[in-house]
Amino acid sequence: MRIRLKSLCLPALAIGLCLGSVGVPASAFAQSTVRATVNDQAITSYDVSQRVKLMTLFHQATGDKKALEELIDESLLDQVAKRRNMGPTDAMVEERFNGIAKQVKLPPAQFVKALGSQGVQADSLRRFLRAQITGAMVIQARARSTKVSEADVQAQIEKEGIQTETATIREFKLQQIVFVVPKGSSPGLVGQRQREAESFRSRFSGCGNSLAQAKALKGVVVLDMGRRDTTQVQGAAGEALKTTPVGGTLKPEVTERGVEIIAVCEAKDIRSTAGVRAEIEEKLASEQNKNLGKEFVAELRKNAKISYK
Repeated sequence: MRIRLKSLCLPALAIGLCLGSVGVPASAFAQSTVRATVNDQAITSYDVSQRVKLMTLFHQATGDKKALEELIDESLLDQVAKRRNMGPTDAMVEERFNGIAKQVKLPPAQFVKALGSQGVQADSLRRFLRAQITGAMVIQARARSTKVSEADVQAQIEKEGIQTETATIREFKLQQIVFVVPKGSSPGLVGQRQREAESFRSRFSGCGNSLAQAKALKGVVVLDMGRRDTTQVQGAAGEALKTTPVGGTLKPEVTERGVEIIAVCEAKDIRSTAGVRAEIEEKLASEQNKNLGKEFVAELRKNAKISYK
């Protein structure tokens, strides 16, 4: 089955962020107390207060108790992720962070100062973003265990009266242009590579010229992805492919390898029931998994050692 990992969507910072630089006094850490432990992992009063301020800034319902419970849930999911060697890279977190800065029309450095002026440390926002991405990854992995039988798919096709005899699927020949970011690189390099990728994309003149275009840049690799259909490219990329013309490119995406662009070299419709069956399977799986996140966290809580102080 396929579960799309949706992009995180945070509300815009509708309030004005003043640009005074405000640091966190050392006493804020010194006076911090442990509010709860989750399998011996501590959550402090400082963690809770930062989360309350952050959610207030995003105009989200919050409060001391709600923030503490959210942090407990995030700790449980993070512990699962660590056991499974899962989790976002620093580059992925920084991309989300910089995306919010862009949303409020501030350079990242000024955005950090603006957050500080509201009593929110940049690392508190990064921790929140990392937790959101990690939680999505863990739930996605859990969802993969959901099985939709061929019989269920066929029954749904018949129920909806879909004519599979005339079904087609879109097939693409794709190329991948990777702006490499070595592991351990500074967040600044990720931003630089994103700008280079955007510039490359604006000058892209087709798959036949991409290799020559890439040779003019350092640390850029062009890869042939071969032929893929719409069932093999999922998430935001899969949706974008539906509206990207031949000779066009998808928006740059930060991955573990760096910043990647997908180019559409060819596209054609072929006779196949795979697309119809994939959509039905995803629909049925989504119905089965609609409460998966809450149910999984409840299961983790039941088996965890949680102590409130």
